[in-house]
Amino acid sequence: MALAACTLSFASCSDEYMENMNTDPSKAATIDPNAQLTTAQLHTYGDLEVSETYRSYIYAFNQQLMGCWNTTNYGGRHTLDLNEMGHIWQNYYLKNIKDLTDAQARTTDDDEKVNINAAVRIYRVYLMSHLTDIYGDVPYFEAGKGFIDGKFTPRYDTQEEIYNDFVAELDAAVTAFDGTKDRITGDVIYNGDINKWKKFANSLRLRLAVRICNADRSKATEVIDELMEDEQNLMTSNEDNCLLQWGDNADTRNYFYDYLVINRESNLDKLHSAGESILMYMAPYADPRLEKFFTPANAASMPDNFHWAPYWGQPKVSNLPSGVSLSPNPHSGKTADDYSQLQDKFTEQSYAEVIMNYAEVCLLKSELVHKGLGSGSQTAEAYYNAGVNASMAQYGVDGGKVNNYLQTPGIKWNTLTDLTVTEEGEDYYKDFIGIVSSAITSDEPDPIYRQIIMQQYIAMFYQSLDAWTLIRRSQVLEFPPHFSPETGYGAVNAGTKDNPYAYIPQRLVYPDSEKTNNEYELTKGITNLDGGQDAMSTKLWFALPTKTNPYLTNN
Repeated sequence: MALAACTLSFASCSDEYMENMNTDPSKAATIDPNAQLTTAQLHTYGDLEVSETYRSYIYAFNQQLMGCWNTTNYGGRHTLDLNEMGHIWQNYYLKNIKDLTDAQARTTDDDEKVNINAAVRIYRVYLMSHLTDIYGDVPYFEAGKGFIDGKFTPRYDTQEEIYNDFVAELDAAVTAFDGTKDRITGDVIYNGDINKWKKFANSLRLRLAVRICNADRSKATEVIDELMEDEQNLMTSNEDNCLLQWGDNADTRNYFYDYLVINRESNLDKLHSAGESILMYMAPYADPRLEKFFTPANAASMPDNFHWAPYWGQPKVSNLPSGVSLSPNPHSGKTADDYSQLQDKFTEQSYAEVIMNYAEVCLLKSELVHKGLGSGSQTAEAYYNAGVNASMAQYGVDGGKVNNYLQTPGIKWNTLTDLTVTEEGEDYYKDFIGIVSSAITSDEPDPIYRQIIMQQYIAMFYQSLDAWTLIRRSQVLEFPPHFSPETGYGAVNAGTKDNPYAYIPQRLVYPDSEKTNNEYELTKGITNLDGGQDAMSTKLWFALPTKTNPYLTNN
């Protein structure tokens, strides 16, 4: 994807903006809002990656929360320290949101800038959805506006208020686009194509509406009904996927290209090995996307006659819970390069990060029809099959393999997993400890719903934050807890001193900097949290209670 009219690197766009702002405030009005959009887009995955902090952030969401991949070095702590949490907050607010809010304000009353204004508003909603889904109540309406009434203390808004404005703002932005007005330049996502921006905005609106169905079903169904009246306004093929393309030079390329390709030998302890959790949902069903995501494991390191061969995934930690004994423990003493590795394409310098894809849209439709949140032109089953097909096509899987996969018990619509496929029975679908399973069984309250969410999870591969949010709002998939959790930095040990373990966090705690910078509003935000607790176990407004593990509960 070309960088369109902004042929400058994102670093130079950002430097020019900051130089203008710092040396002569009167020049602020001459800053091109298109360049600000470019900067915010590339900051999303780019500027944050210049430090160890950002690597910890990405490792946290992909490894510790999602189970997509692991490393030996980071050990899956299920937490970020308060320093790292502060950097996440600051990078979003002081860079991305500040740029977008400024660009929006300076183009709001300009009849010739309606398209860049609309695109900026859409992208601001997308980034703000990250912030509120990480923390809960956050500054939204006053975010990025600098000093309010002489004080830099932006008001915290509730998640309900924020989500209500999200869906209204996206609708207004779509309506505002005008093909006879300005052309968006420097757009590294859609190259200025306003029709694709409209489809992304409507699809994002659908995602957010389904996301809040447990918290505000009335608002969710209102938005869903409107969007499903004309499905052509949503993403209709993989051509509409929202992809953020890295560049092809040292300033704009994928950070992990430098880190894990150029400097691979220096970072062997940080290789991206396959996570056991995602393999658990793919390997037992012979998911043909496996070879697109991961390499075969080191056969010499793999246990003899391993049932998922040639793929082998690294668990968060090799520690065992109380009452479990494995001799030998197959993961003891292993390093990241003993396992299946992330395919090279994910670390290519011009890799395209997925923000949202057509497969997710199809599977959201399947979910909403199945759950009675709305109706569409097709059945829930048809949408489900379309979603799986779209995900397979996105990664170049052969059609024949897709058809075979869709006939697999547990994958085929409204079927249960065949536990007689191997002599191991359900153990074939479990983690190495044997306390969580990917099997679709009659014990599940709604087996079809679990099928739909499982496919959404896989289709969101490498979209760590939004997939983490999927897990929290649905709570139907099983993931092994962490059996050597840190108890500081807001992490919560759900077990005991003698048998510690921690579930996937429901949120991150607010950064310490807010206690100094905006204590009054921070206190309001904490008070509004479930139970008034600023903890990683505190459920957010849109989420459901943590799915607990019956083995651990009963032992």
